[in-house]
Amino acid sequence: MYRLDAVNNRLEEIQETTFSENDLKERQHIEEWIRKSPDVLGEDLLIIAHEYDKFEVNERLDLLAIDKEGNLVIIEVKRDATGSNVDFQALKYASYCARLSPNDILETYEEYVKVNSAVTNAKDELMEFLEVEIEEELNNILNNSQRIIIVGKDIDKRILSVCTWLYENSIDIKCVTIKPYKLEDQIILDTNQIIPPYKLEDYYINKKTTAKERKISIDQDVSTFLQEISNFVNTKTEYTARYGGKRDYFVGHQFLNIPWKFVFVYKKDRTASVFIESYKKEGTDLIRSIASNHLEELRVLLGCEVELIRGSKNTDLYKLVAKLTFSEHQSFDECVSQYTNTFVKYQQFLKAKVRHS
Repeated sequence: MYRLDAVNNRLEEIQETTFSENDLKERQHIEEWIRKSPDVLGEDLLIIAHEYDKFEVNERLDLLAIDKEGNLVIIEVKRDATGSNVDFQALKYASYCARLSPNDILETYEEYVKVNSAVTNAKDELMEFLEVEIEEELNNILNNSQRIIIVGKDIDKRILSVCTWLYENSIDIKCVTIKPYKLEDQIILDTNQIIPPYKLEDYYINKKTTAKERKISIDQDVSTFLQEISNFVNTKTEYTARYGGKRDYFVGHQFLNIPWKFVFVYKKDRTASVFIESYKKEGTDLIRSIASNHLEELRVLLGCEVELIRGSKNTDLYKLVAKLTFSEHQSFDECVSQYTNTFVKYQQFLKAKVRHS
């Protein structure tokens, strides 16, 4: 990692350090950073437990989370080097968590928010995070599968070998490094996803999961279409958005360092949409401003209807939705091309407006 010396027009190397040298602890510091900002791991996660110890055996896992598909995510954190047995430890916890029912998960999250959050209703928060409207759907998608994320400054080669093998055999496991650097009196952190390779993650994981029996039914045409969109986004653009294969939509990562995200939707009736959404003030203010001042310009650019929509359940949520309808005469490839072209134009439009705002 380097810092630019603008006066002399040269790069100065920032020295890597260790957490132990700076008296930064595993539980007190690193776990707290992840607990408070789980997006540092490169995806949307809802932390539901810290130092979870409700197993019959006397063991506890570092952090327990839920991803946007309702899967439980076991997060194991090591301060500097991971050592050689963290993989087995994480697998143990994943096997223990496989038995947790939706009600167990809700109770776990309720206990967590009492201590760590201002959330008043854990069930509503879960439903909002997973974007479901009814409790029955919440029960259907919670904990259909388990995932593992291993975090450390340095990950042992033996761990990487095991995790690579697990990943290649359809176990959803991820290795992320968090490296500290010393810059004068400041500590700067750099995160890097080692396994699976960052830009290939979306395509590779889902190529394997399509062969699995799904507990949630999804129309195959919808799944195939959205997988194609996801592959395009992750390989042909700078944006990243992972499709889990279980719904008729998927959500991307934060865009332009603003608290808003793209959502990609395709329905069985051959209607589709792509939109930017946010429920945080910085993002919603910008969405409303663009809708107020540039809506017609965006409609002309995209060649389709664009509408500002406010959330019905969460009234803090705003979406700027581009709506597409494909004719029966359009081939699959033509529909994919129209959709991806719309997304690229939409993305470029927002970049330009943010740059000049």
